[in-house]
Order: sequence, then C-alpha cells, then structure tokens
Amino acid sequence: MRVCTYVDHIDEAILAKEVRVDEVILGNMLFSRFGKISPKRYYDFCVEVKKLGLRIVFDWDILMTETTFDKRVEELSHIEWDIIDAIRVQDPGALNWVKKNLPNKPIQLITETGNHNLIGLKKWRESAGEMLERMVLSIELPKDKLSSYIKELGVPVEILVAGRILLFYTPRNLISPYILDHDDDKTKATMESSYELEGSSEESPHKGFPLLENIHGTFMFNTKDQFLLDHCHELSEMNLSVARVDFRHIEDKSFLAKAVNAIRLPLANSNAPLKDIYPLPIIRGFFHVNKSDVLFKKLKNQRTLRNDENYLGDVLDVKKKKHLGIMIKSKNLTLNLGDELLLKTPDGKEKTLKVSDMRNSSGEDIDSVEINNIAFINHISGISVKTRVYRQK
Repeated sequence: MRVCTYVDHIDEAILAKEVRVDEVILGNMLFSRFGKISPKRYYDFCVEVKKLGLRIVFDWDILMTETTFDKRVEELSHIEWDIIDAIRVQDPGALNWVKKNLPNKPIQLITETGNHNLIGLKKWRESAGEMLERMVLSIELPKDKLSSYIKELGVPVEILVAGRILLFYTPRNLISPYILDHDDDKTKATMESSYELEGSSEESPHKGFPLLENIHGTFMFNTKDQFLLDHCHELSEMNLSVARVDFRHIEDKSFLAKAVNAIRLPLANSNAPLKDIYPLPIIRGFFHVNKSDVLFKKLKNQRTLRNDENYLGDVLDVKKKKHLGIMIKSKNLTLNLGDELLLKTPDGKEKTLKVSDMRNSSGEDIDSVEINNIAFINHISGISVKTRVYRQK
C-alpha cells in the first residue's frame, strides 16, 4: 500500500519525506476544507515541497454553491498547475471544471459521503473519465463490502486509515456569532480566522465533540478518531491501493513515522498495537461490520406497530364522553355494530370495548363500515389519537 497524508508546513513535508510517505496533499485555504496554506504562499510552498522529491496533490474538497464556484474559478487561473501532480475533487462542478480545463491532470475522486452502493460508484467512475487516478471510498463500508468494491471498480482505491471522522457540516458560521457576540449573518469568517472548541448534546449525555469553524463553514467531528492501523494486514490482503492518514489535529507529528511503518510492515507491528499509544480515543468504525441499522426497530414505538391479524384501523378523533372516530384501514374486515374491540394505545395500555353505537360523518346511524371510511362509535376513557383498533377474536 502507498501512503498519503496532509502537509501544511515545510517541517511536516520534511518529516513526510523522511518516513517515506508517497504523496502529500496540500490544502489551499480557498479550496480545501481544512487547508491552512494561504493562496499567496501556495506556489512557493509547492516549490519547496517539490524540491524534497514528494508528489504533490491539490486538495479541492469543498462543496460549493454556484456563487462560490464562480468566485473560486477566478482564483484557479493564478495557480501554477505544472507543479501539481494530481487533483482531488468532491464537488461535481469541480470535477467537470478539471476535466474541461486540465484534461491531462490525474483526478482523485472523493466519494466518501453518501456513496455506498456499487452502481452509484461505477457511475462516478464513468463521470470522472480516463484521467481518474483513484477513488476515495467511505469509511462506512464494512470490510467485506470494501474488498468486493475494490475488485469490482477496477481502479485504485483509497480510504482514511487514521484521522478525524467528520459527522456534520454546514456552510453557516455557528461558532463565531457566540464568540464575537454578533448575529450569524453579520459574522464573516476570513482566511485569517478560525475557531475550535468542543460541543455537547442537549438531547443525550454525549459531549466533547470537536467543532471547527473556518471560511467554509462549521464542521463537527466524532469524539473518537478512525483507527485501522492495527488492521493494515487485512487492508493489504484486499489490495487497498492507498492508505490515508490525517494527523493535522495532533500535536505530536512524530506519530506519522509509526503509522507509516505500520502500513508498510503490518505484521511486524502486530505485537505492539499502535492503538495503545495513539494520543486520542479511537474507533475502528464500520470496518468489521456496519450495524448502523440495528437501532431502527428500537427507534419505533413498539406499542404502535401493527399486528395485521384482526387489525381494523386507527383512532383519528376523540371527543370525551361523546365518541371515538375510527378510520377503517383493513381490506378484509369491516367494523360492525355489536363487535367486541381491542384498543392498544401508544403508551401501551389495552382496553376492550363493545360497539353499542355507530354513526357516519353525517351523524347517521349505521350498522357497518368498510375500508377508507370513518365510523364514530361510543366513547371509552383512556383512549388517545393513534390508538390501534383490533377486532376481538
């Protein structure tokens, strides 16, 4: 596997060269979500990095509105593309611009967000065209699926092996209005200003989410870092082409050497797991299995789930001491005068009721009612809207 990482300063580039990183991603502030290299310094910095013999990748991973895109395109004319070896893009507009204006420049296509099915990924591969150098896949793909996608796509694949996990992004400024005591629409982030702090959830006990605001908006990260450095042997066996490590948020840059060594010689590091010395909490994410859907059933109110046998419909209206309004939804059953009913409320209560009075929406007495019609029957206390109605066996 080859190794790529991010570089913002020349000392980081020198370290990357020393530990045999294959290529470095250089983030221009205007085009990179977390890049720290100013547009004025970008070319000179690229020259310095190039002298070290490193392969340079231009990072264009921001998502853009049409207005933002038009502004950014003007800046692209000032970039010396001859010194750039490849471009990584995420926005479809950026992809089309590169294909049209830099037809011979290798493309690294970022498909980390919302691209989990093979059909969609193949369409993106076709859209990128002949200059597609590799695809950056999501860390939400479990190991088996990642392995099969690598075989099916037929192009080099990259994933994040170690680094921050982005959970949320908005182009709005959510931090600076509170720090600077200004409204959001009056607060304008600049290239010189960025804000970092930790956030907590009002709806759960979870806290410590890293938050970052810069010129592109506000980002929230997982409290734990993605960490697959102890699984590099498995990644190598599935023929992963490139392992990306992102330690821009870690002060101790020397960990890069340990990470590269683990990727190059995975078996040699099995006796001394790097997870024990990583400076931040870690998680392997979905690598072994994606169980993100196991809670779906628990998110639903089990008391309101239908039991189709003898199911008649739902209570739509309740008038105390007057009536219950029931919408009949069963295709096979009708509600009849004299029926014995079982009513299951959303809070788990069960009550029985004999239909002694039944009227239609015009207030006329009726003996039965069928699907897609409403019947108003005699009231019983303790029943609320959304109560399920069943005919007693």
